[in-house]
Amino acid sequence: MFAQMVSGLKRGILPDNVLLGKRFEAALVKKMGVIRTPYSFWPADTKINPPVKQLLWAAILLQDKENFCIIEAVISSELEEKLRAKGQPVKILTLDAKVQELLQDYIHEFMEFAPNNTFRASLKRRVENLIPDQQDSKI
Repeated sequence: MFAQMVSGLKRGILPDNVLLGKRFEAALVKKMGVIRTPYSFWPADTKINPPVKQLLWAAILLQDKENFCIIEAVISSELEEKLRAKGQPVKILTLDAKVQELLQDYIHEFMEFAPNNTFRASLKRRVENLIPDQQDSKI
């Protein structure tokens, strides 16, 4: 759903906000539907189950603070379900730390799309505007 966004970022082109917003809304609805089903039924098809990191990237580009909070909760839910499926105990402190670690990883990957320092600085400003806590991190 977000291949065009990713390929544009790699070329230093920001996506059209209107088109991205429509795709983002549809993808978020799909993702919410998927995480409400048991983990064993989650489809691998990214058109049905969009990767949460791509939702995060779209939220950053759209500067969508409200849905960023939802995405953070989705990351937590996905992680919790994966741990349960593996039979591992879920501890809140560990889960919160892992969610923050995943956010850092996804943001780092997002920043790596920038083809030059100017575009990277633009992406960094968007991250910092949406997620102020990220200013001190290694983005």
